[in-house]
Amino acid sequence: MRDIIAEVYPWESRVAIVEDDRLVEILWADQQENVGNVYKGRVKDVIPGLSCAFIDIGMSKNAFLHLGDLARVSAHKGANIADVLKSGQDIMVQVKKEAFAEKGARVTGNLTIPGHFLVLLPFQQEVSISRKIVGDERREHLRRLIEHDKPERVGIILRTACLEADDCEIMGEMHKLIEIWQDIKNRYDKMKATQMIYEDVDVIERALRDYIDGDVRHIIVNNLKLKNRVEQFIADQDAGYSASVKFIEGDLFEKHNLEKDIRKALRRKVWLKSGGYLIFDATEAMTVIDVNSGKFTGKNDFEETIYRINVEAAAEIPRQLRLRSLGGIILIDFIDMKEKQNEADVIAVLRQELEKDKVHSRIIGMTGLGFLEMTRKKSRHGIAQIYNDECRNCHGSGYTINIVSLASEIKRKLANMGYLENDAILCELHPRLMECITDDDNCLGYIRKETGKEIRLVPNNKLNLDDYKISSV
Repeated sequence: MRDIIAEVYPWESRVAIVEDDRLVEILWADQQENVGNVYKGRVKDVIPGLSCAFIDIGMSKNAFLHLGDLARVSAHKGANIADVLKSGQDIMVQVKKEAFAEKGARVTGNLTIPGHFLVLLPFQQEVSISRKIVGDERREHLRRLIEHDKPERVGIILRTACLEADDCEIMGEMHKLIEIWQDIKNRYDKMKATQMIYEDVDVIERALRDYIDGDVRHIIVNNLKLKNRVEQFIADQDAGYSASVKFIEGDLFEKHNLEKDIRKALRRKVWLKSGGYLIFDATEAMTVIDVNSGKFTGKNDFEETIYRINVEAAAEIPRQLRLRSLGGIILIDFIDMKEKQNEADVIAVLRQELEKDKVHSRIIGMTGLGFLEMTRKKSRHGIAQIYNDECRNCHGSGYTINIVSLASEIKRKLANMGYLENDAILCELHPRLMECITDDDNCLGYIRKETGKEIRLVPNNKLNLDDYKISSV
């Protein structure tokens, strides 16, 4: 069963997806959220060497558009971006990834207009059906239903919600999405460049659109107006959903112990119930997940112990990917198993749990070194980027310099500054670092003797632990 917990404040909105009483996903947005919005942009710079262009969409930083994200009608295989786009040209783009830190937003020309049952794909033609809809008869019926009535040069994706939907519900939504697309085209023709021409629904309605189904038990909100909105949304679906909508005042995330789960998701180590644990290491290129036996030793043979840990890890990893919003290339280092059937069973569990994820993922298989290789589509920032800042002391490495090593570095420099003409050397440094140096009178005596100068150590709380300043007086 699934619960949806939503909080709305003037500065942010947060939605928690809770499945079987466990937090599996956090959706967060501030008031400047732009993902899904469509803009009439203007090409500022075309960079053929990188197959990309920078698009002015009216934000403080120009958006990034890769050749592969151009609408299919414009980009042909092997085409050079300079042959497709010119500086000063107007272009319709949709934000697919928010601006972050020094990077502008990432945009695409392959627009998507999602609904509860369907996703409309302007500029395309294919009809695709969710892999979760099984059964050839149902798939063929849905394909015929859409192809009979959809316009030319418009693609359609039938989402999992179509599995039990009535034909009239599906077709009604398709016509509604086509009307939205017509309105976007009209706005594009009439409005000036560098303006938003379509605003996607907010994070709360997006969560309802993606997750409302017969499995939803409760929808809990902290705002009466939002409660009315949610009830109206459910009524508009006309699908007979039985989810109860509750209004509760106060900090809902704290009341439901979700803040604790969020803090756990920011950690590198995740403990499993058996006593094993997972280690998550995210890099620019990929995320590596290491499975460890930890405290779990098992009672039977070694192969059975390893198998049980790997199965538990395979069930937990998809939840962590959703919760942490990790995407891109993912390598999983399961504990080595001798039995091929055990390996196949572990991958089957992983695949089954990934089916619950709304974000598309693909299992590639085992690499030559024994890693399981998979990919997960990356569309929004990870939870670590939202809740954490880079440490100004370790600069994101996770390590700070050893204070004894740093003190030795300073003493070496001071001992080799006898060439200065002045009578004294001034060194400003953090109080903790200063204490480490002044504890060693013999070393300071050696430095004074080598340089023939007075050494003045001055504490400065404004300096980072690993910063210091040396000057002559």
